[in-house]
Amino acid sequence: MTRRITSTLRAAAVLGAFSLLAAGCSAGGDGGGSTGASGDSVPLTYMADDGSCASGPADGIDFATADALVKTFEEPATEILATEKLKEPIDPNTKAVYLNNGTPIAALFQAGLQTASEAAGIQFVNVDTGTDAQSINSALNSVVEMNPDIVFDQTVDARFFQDQLAQLEQQGAAIVYGGQLNADEFGLRDSLGGAGSIEVNSKVLANAAVSLTCGTATEFVMYSIPEIPASEIQNEAVPAALKELCPQCNIRTVDISIADPSPADKIVSDLQAHPETQFFISLADQYQIGLADKAQLAGLTNAYGVGQSSLPQNIQQIADGTEVAGYVVDFNMFMWLQVDEGLRAMQGMEVPYLDGNWESAARAVSHIVTVRNADQYLTPAGYVALPGFEDQFKTVW
Repeated sequence: MTRRITSTLRAAAVLGAFSLLAAGCSAGGDGGGSTGASGDSVPLTYMADDGSCASGPADGIDFATADALVKTFEEPATEILATEKLKEPIDPNTKAVYLNNGTPIAALFQAGLQTASEAAGIQFVNVDTGTDAQSINSALNSVVEMNPDIVFDQTVDARFFQDQLAQLEQQGAAIVYGGQLNADEFGLRDSLGGAGSIEVNSKVLANAAVSLTCGTATEFVMYSIPEIPASEIQNEAVPAALKELCPQCNIRTVDISIADPSPADKIVSDLQAHPETQFFISLADQYQIGLADKAQLAGLTNAYGVGQSSLPQNIQQIADGTEVAGYVVDFNMFMWLQVDEGLRAMQGMEVPYLDGNWESAARAVSHIVTVRNADQYLTPAGYVALPGFEDQFKTVW
């Protein structure tokens, strides 16, 4: 367990002893763990800072598989996914259009796509689509008239422009449909951030939960985000992945709104109401910001978890020992891969991650962060999947 959280556990042990014993969660008592191969109780154990486990795993929990997968997501990347050169020189007249619905996340995507497009030497056109059906329809009519070579769509659902989509495909445009969950519905390629990526992210989170508890925990909770469509997939995929590793495990799902002013308080309240919980999975790691102090004040001894899409504040907490683990994503790398996908699709080439190997794709943009590797991501730029990756892309372009 990380340094300060271990200290918090010890400080709160006396306050929580009776409730822990009543709930059967004692770290060293008879009721605190899972049943081992011999029938003896395996004490609830959290992974130490050095990656070792003092006890476990329990019988029936596949810790070895979980830990092996997590370790591959802790290893730093050494090269970009697309190592094969484009088969043709890039035509500077190549026109790439970005469908921008005006949301804050769309603005972040625009910045990354535009930078990568300029590095590739292609023309980048930002098209404001708005978010209502009428404005999207009007904007897409103008896109069709542009006759683009590549269309980047990370924020506009294809159901709102099906007629124009058919026209763009007839024109031969390469459609890069990233971050969308319904590519199959429209005959589009599932891209980064799509259904395949979400399934892998769910698997990584479930495996991390088993690994970080040394295969000894059986009571979990997932903090989901009702406003985000991807959560609908993860609400099923995370429990399914957990059950593959631990058939006897239980996992609850609790919704916390992304707009909640204090999600850490919601987590504290939930854990107080469910003292049997041994580990949590959060679909937004920002929910853990400030959680350690609130949990300590509440006398909690079960506020341990891993969160997705970690922010720089989360990485700092992990390095400081006040958060167990996070799952970070490099949105800049994500955008460069989207441009690379568009260029390769336009030239009729294979795209590395479109062969169904979504784990490799996830490793290219994401990592599990623990106290063992957090220091290397404490940079002004935050998490960078592969320093200098821009030059590697330029080499293959």
